[in-house]
Amino acid sequence: MTTIFANVRPESKYFDGQAQDQPFPVQFVPDIGGYHWSGGIGGQYRTADLYFFMEVKVRGEVELMRFEVVNPSDLNELELTKLSVLKGVGRDWGSYYWEKVIKVLNAILRQARKEHKAQLAREQEGRENDRW
Repeated sequence: MTTIFANVRPESKYFDGQAQDQPFPVQFVPDIGGYHWSGGIGGQYRTADLYFFMEVKVRGEVELMRFEVVNPSDLNELELTKLSVLKGVGRDWGSYYWEKVIKVLNAILRQARKEHKAQLAREQEGRENDRW
């Protein structure tokens, strides 16, 4: 089995306290709160908080190569996808098609924002219940 390594993205709220000089090993552990990656200083991370790496052989030496892990249910990634589409509109793309794509993206984003808000509320409720 291939070992997956990760490091905290500079955009993550965990970067200042938890980024390391070298990527650290992580394991995928399904989590209802979305913190699926176990490892490192913080213990658990969301996909959007990490850069991912794998070991590859280059000229007989083992090096870490970065690769992308996409989490289409992540609100930030959906927002970035919408911005990418909007930046490309008008560049020889069929406008009717992209109008439809943007309409669908907006519907998905509305639902994602609603689900994200509900998830944050469930997490807060869980933290409050843990205190009792």
